[in-house]
Amino acid sequence: MSKTQELVGVSLVTRVLTSAKNRNSWANRSIRILGNVVELDEWLDRRMKCGQRVTAVSSILGVPCYLLNNIFFRGHNLPLNVGAAVSAVGVSVGFGILYFKNISLAITRRLLKEVNVVIILVLGICIFIIDCVAPYNSFAPINGFIYFIMVSLFLFLDAVKKKSRPFVLAVGILFVVTTLWNIYTLTFTGSSVGIILFQYGDDYVLRKRPFKRSCFLQILLFSLNGVWTMFIDKKMDTMMFATGHVYRETGTASKYVEDRQYSTQWRSESG
Repeated sequence: MSKTQELVGVSLVTRVLTSAKNRNSWANRSIRILGNVVELDEWLDRRMKCGQRVTAVSSILGVPCYLLNNIFFRGHNLPLNVGAAVSAVGVSVGFGILYFKNISLAITRRLLKEVNVVIILVLGICIFIIDCVAPYNSFAPINGFIYFIMVSLFLFLDAVKKKSRPFVLAVGILFVVTTLWNIYTLTFTGSSVGIILFQYGDDYVLRKRPFKRSCFLQILLFSLNGVWTMFIDKKMDTMMFATGHVYRETGTASKYVEDRQYSTQWRSESG
């Protein structure tokens, strides 16, 4: 074989390998959601890892502060309250890094049309308002706001384009455990006992403890379907909080039938 033929053969192999590498690179930087292929940010993987690590570290530091404060000090220990608040800020920063250029406005609009999502958000706002109007201690409004932010971040994980399943599971478990703990404290402990939220005359009295417990319970019940989907959908093909098991790739209840409305929204969003 001549040198010219050898160089042509090497050049052909190089072009084939380069073409395959480019296809793999494109596949790693794109994702199909709601019927359209959307190109992902070049630095998304690094930001995703950084955001998840910041969130994990902040949660590991903040959850023990919150639990120890409520178990042993009934929420009145100042250093533990400050530690939990600072950790919550760290969690918000971590989610902000994860959400940056990684959230779909079309899926966000789709979620805001779901009755269960709207009810959960309204109940979260109600809990925050209750803690502001009739606080158990000086940090109660801060704790109520932190819980509302945590609920919102968990709900809108559905709108995140690229995420890891272990991270979603960790956030979902933390959400369920926190909600169950609040229900427990408002049922079996002395938290908020005797605090009147609203009173009209002597016959109509709305107390904070049962009303707030009902809000937490309703949040848990309305989110159970999403939590169950989170556990059984190992490939994260369907949206957690969309009724009818809507597929992220097509925007419909079928994996192979696309919704043109969502396709149009994705084109305008990505273009």
